Amino acid sequence: MRMCTRSFVLVGLVIVFCLPFSAVAQDKNPNYFVLKGGIYSPQTNDLSGFNTGFNGEIAFGHYFAKNLAGEGSIGYFHSSASQNDDISGIPVSERVKIDVMPVTVALKGSIPVEDLEFYGLGGIGAYFVWTEVDVSSATASASPSDTDAVFGGFLGLGVNYNVTPNVFLGVEGKYLWTTKAKFRDTAFGAPLNADYHLDGIQATFNIGYRF
Repeated sequence: MRMCTRSFVLVGLVIVFCLPFSAVAQDKNPNYFVLKGGIYSPQTNDLSGFNTGFNGEIAFGHYFAKNLAGEGSIGYFHSSASQNDDISGIPVSERVKIDVMPVTVALKGSIPVEDLEFYGLGGIGAYFVWTEVDVSSATASASPSDTDAVFGGFLGLGVNYNVTPNVFLGVEGKYLWTTKAKFRDTAFGAPLNADYHLDGIQATFNIGYRF
């Protein structure tokens, strides 16, 4: 399943970046590069108590019709939580850290209005997950960790403002759904397992350049 997901996303990225440059574009610059920075806020019960963390992306896109573009991106987002637990009768404090690298492809439909561009987008991707749990008791500590790869999809809305014909600023919001990530390790000789979705809100401020 993981291999199929990675292969599917790789094929999607190839399609986006190999679209012919002679296609009909929004203007004379059909390609663009965007830096996105903002927040990731978990919205699933699986991550109840987890904080709002950083979210960032680097995206490349190409307009292959006046109002339709393909976009590929790689990014990073993070969340964490602290809690008290009991492992084999030992009271412990835990700090759980989740780091995720998404590799995604998307289609974006847009409506330009003077210097503004309103758009909606939807896409799919592979999400590579690193989970680490810092466990501390009165006499010992441990940091079990695990990795996984899950499949996900998202829908979003955004708006860009053209500062110049080449440079634009914007805001974007997306809602993410994923399959369950699995965490499997041990702490103090006892199994420490968890399954969780990464569903949540991703909101960013963007700066881009058309070329």
